[in-house]
Amino acid sequence: MEISEVISRIQSGLPDALVTVEGADCNFTCKVVSPAFAGQRLVLRQQQVLACFSEELADGRLHALTVLAFTPEEQRSASSLVQLSI
Repeated sequence: MEISEVISRIQSGLPDALVTVEGADCNFTCKVVSPAFAGQRLVLRQQQVLACFSEELADGRLHALTVLAFTPEEQRSASSLVQLSI
């Protein structure tokens, strides 16, 4: 699976999401920022993203998908914390 395909799959399931992906072959880390995550627990956010890959995860074409899921507000807060610690 290519990074572009991973991004496309997530954006088809979460059209308003900003997605970045690192990795190759069948092991990826995805950072997904979406207002749709507001008020949701982390596990529900991850399930939404993983649902975009249910077939690939079930049949082994995708072995590992790490999901970092944030609301835009959480992302801004995290970015400001990183800038302050530099």
